[in-house]
Amino acid sequence: MGIAQRIELKQQQKLAMSPRLTQAIHVLQLGGAELEAYLEAEAAKNPLLSLPPSRSRNDGYAAMERLGAAETRLEGLHRQIGLMRLPAKVATLAKALAGELGESGYLRSPVFELADRLQASTREVEAALAALQACEPAGIGARSVAECLALQLKARGRFDPVIEVVLDNLMLVAAGDVAALSAKTGEPESTVREMLCEIRALSPRPGAGLGALPPVEVVPEVEVTPGEMGQWHVALIPETLPKVLIDQSYMADVAKSGEAAADFTQQNLEAANWLIRALDQRAQTILKVAKAIVAHQFAWFEKGDIAMRPLTLSMIAAEIGVHESTVSRVTAGKYLTCRRGTYELKHFFTAKIAGIDKKSEFSALGVRARIKHHIAQESYEKTLSDDALVNILRSEGVDIARRTVAKYRETMGIPSSMLRRKKMRALQG
Repeated sequence: MGIAQRIELKQQQKLAMSPRLTQAIHVLQLGGAELEAYLEAEAAKNPLLSLPPSRSRNDGYAAMERLGAAETRLEGLHRQIGLMRLPAKVATLAKALAGELGESGYLRSPVFELADRLQASTREVEAALAALQACEPAGIGARSVAECLALQLKARGRFDPVIEVVLDNLMLVAAGDVAALSAKTGEPESTVREMLCEIRALSPRPGAGLGALPPVEVVPEVEVTPGEMGQWHVALIPETLPKVLIDQSYMADVAKSGEAAADFTQQNLEAANWLIRALDQRAQTILKVAKAIVAHQFAWFEKGDIAMRPLTLSMIAAEIGVHESTVSRVTAGKYLTCRRGTYELKHFFTAKIAGIDKKSEFSALGVRARIKHHIAQESYEKTLSDDALVNILRSEGVDIARRTVAKYRETMGIPSSMLRRKKMRALQG
C-alpha cells in the first residue's frame, strides 16, 4: 500500500472569542463582591479608570481574597474531573454538581430534580455524580451519611455485603447496639465491634477536607416591591451596582505629553469604554432575567415556597431570547431583595412534579414546603409517617412516591416519624 499526499478543503464553523467578548462574559458571570474585586484589578491596570467612593478599596481586596478562596475550594474537584476521560457533557455536569455541594460535602438535591434543573437526562447526571464521587476526599458528593461512609469504605477496599447491612442500620450503630447488629449480620459480636471501630474512624463530613466555605458578602442588585393591581415592580438598585468612572482630567493631562502618550491614552480609553459597556450590558441582562423570573414566580412573592412553580433555565432563556448559558451565568451569585428577604436568583428555579391528573404541575420546592407544613401541624398522638404524607400529598393532587417524600424530608433535616414521636414524648416528660 502506497502513501500519498493530498490536499483537502474542509469548511467548519467556529466561534472566535475576541478578548472583548471574553471580558463581557466574564463580567456577566461575576457576582457583586467578585465584580468589585475584578474592577479593583482593572483600575490598577488602567490609569483612566477610577472607582466611585461607595466602596473602599479594602472591601474590594477582601472580595478578591474571598474569590480566591472560593476557587481554591473547588479547583481540586474540577482538576480531578478534568483528568478523567469523560464525555464533554458529563464532565460539565460533574463540575456543576461540585458547585452544588454543601459545606459538609453532601449533595442534597435528588438526581431527578438536578436533571430537570440542569436540562440533562437522569443517566447523564448519575454518570456525572459517579465521577464526582470518584474524587478525593473519599465520600465527597454523597447524598446521605450511609452513602458517605460506604464511599470511604469502597475507596479502602473494605466494603462488602456484611458492612453494607451495618450501614443500613445506622440507628443501631449510633446506639452501639452490638447484639442487634450481630443478629442482623450473622457475624459474631467481636467482628461487629471491629467494624464499628472502622466506621467510627471515617469522616461523616468529607467537605471539611476542602476547607470551609469563605464568607461571601451578599449584595442584592435587584429590588422587588409591590406594585399596583397586584403586580410586582422589579428594578435595579443603583447604589449596589458595581460601576467605574473615566478620569477625564488625567486623560487630558496625559494626552498633552506627546504622541506616544496620546496613543497610550487612546488604548486605555477604548478599554475603559468597553468595560463600561460590559457593565451596562450585565446590568440590563440581570434586570431582564429578574423580570422574567418574577413574572413566572409572582405567587411566591405573596405566599412563599408553597406557591413556587416549576421553572428551568431553558424556559427563561426562550422567553427573553438568550442562550441558556447566559441565564445560568446571570442567576449564579446575583441576588434580589424583597419583603421576604434576600435571595439568589437561582433560588427560583426548581424541578417539576406531575399532578395525579397528568395536567397540573407542582414544583419540588413547593412540595417540600407542603411536607414541612404538614409535619409542623402534627400532634404527638398522630405523627405522620412517610406513607401518611404520601396519602396527604396525593389527596392534594401531587403524584409522588414514598421514597421521594423520604428524600425530601431528609434533605430538610427532618427526622423520621418514630424519632419525632420520641422527641415529643421526651418534651412532654
